Amino acid sequence: MDISVLPSPKKVYIETWGCQMNVADSEQMLGLLQAQNYSQTATPEDADLVLLNTCHIREKATHKVLSRLGRLREISLEHNPRMKIAVAGCVAQAEGKKLMEKASNIDILLGPGKISELPGLLATHALDGKRAMSLGFESTARKHDDHELPSTRTDIEMPIVPNPTVTMKEEVTRFINIAQGCDNFCTFCVVPFTRGREISRPLESIVSEVKALVAGGAKEITLCGQNVNSYGDDLVRDGKHVAPPEGPFFELLDRAAQLPGIERLRFTTSNPHDFTRPLAELFRKHASLGRYIHLPVQAGNDEVLERMKRKVTVAEYMERVKWLRDIDPEMAISTDLIVGFPGETEEQFQGTLDLVEAVQYSFIYAFKYSPRKGTAAARFRDQVPEDVMSERLHRLQALSNSLTTQQNLAEIGRRRQVLCHYESRKEAGVFYGRTQQFRLVMIRSERNIVGKMVEVDIVEANKTALVGVLV
Repeated sequence: MDISVLPSPKKVYIETWGCQMNVADSEQMLGLLQAQNYSQTATPEDADLVLLNTCHIREKATHKVLSRLGRLREISLEHNPRMKIAVAGCVAQAEGKKLMEKASNIDILLGPGKISELPGLLATHALDGKRAMSLGFESTARKHDDHELPSTRTDIEMPIVPNPTVTMKEEVTRFINIAQGCDNFCTFCVVPFTRGREISRPLESIVSEVKALVAGGAKEITLCGQNVNSYGDDLVRDGKHVAPPEGPFFELLDRAAQLPGIERLRFTTSNPHDFTRPLAELFRKHASLGRYIHLPVQAGNDEVLERMKRKVTVAEYMERVKWLRDIDPEMAISTDLIVGFPGETEEQFQGTLDLVEAVQYSFIYAFKYSPRKGTAAARFRDQVPEDVMSERLHRLQALSNSLTTQQNLAEIGRRRQVLCHYESRKEAGVFYGRTQQFRLVMIRSERNIVGKMVEVDIVEANKTALVGVLV
């Protein structure tokens, strides 16, 4: 490219909230901006563009965004009058015009389905000075046509250049979004309204991206989607892909796990209702899949699960746990749990406590139910009082902390393989990594072991982490 046509160098500061999918989205936007001669900066004070990639899952998400925008207004007035602000992600999609009305310092607003439009929106704003907004979702047909573009066609050798990391350094772990949106419409979940219906990326483009990230130094890849198990079903349905009987996600996972240089391959999130026995068997086949899976259940009572439209019973969920533990009794499992879903009785909540005991989760993500506009559960009349939800959440977390601590203490005396992720910023020679079971381990080493797979003997443990000594 003729460098004379590039715009003047500019700086972008990025904040990413929420899930790993948002991390991957931020890196995609950073890649688009880098092509427009932007470089990343660590502070908003010297940024030409501040990009907030937002999450709408938690309570008071909009308030958090508005609070941050208020602080950015102060920074702009005191230190950086040239600052432009772009708000992306699920809050942008959910709140749209209301957010623009409440915060006059937003220059660009775009939903997660419009990431590719960011450079164009910035260019238009630079010309006319007007605020720009792009919301909504790409059509399935248009998205599936991506495999016709030169960058993703399999009959043309076109290198994929990995997007830069939002941490401003090469990461051992990288995230790849394999699909966008969700078709499940659980009654509590806002995702189908903020990310749209499920649209899968072509398989070959994902495999090519995995190869490129590994070639760039990544050792661990996490495949991300609202429900990875249903990846590719739309491609098969629309005649864009022919998958084996085990399904397109099985095919993708099986292929990616065999790629040279990949030490660990993870995936999230996996909906239990369509998690299959063949998928479980891949853990037996590929050591790179480790011995850990995140399998969200949300509740431990069938009546609550039915009201949630989770499409799975407690017995069916436990069957999937058995598949995994038959492969390896040490298989670590984590989950998501919602406390105080509308209508939840004390007896039904006890079912959740019983499930946590039965599965022996390595850890859980537990939250009080909060209604989301547009979801069916927000219209349910039998909302659980706040004080009851708080008390139940406290009991659930106490149980989970006890189980996690017991499991970590049981690691003392064992030898584990650990993939080292990073060195402590506070203390030189202190490194952190994770075991096959995804347990965090602190290791002291005189040599740099970041990105290395090392063997350690576990000598100490607490609820948060293990302490390992290099073998």
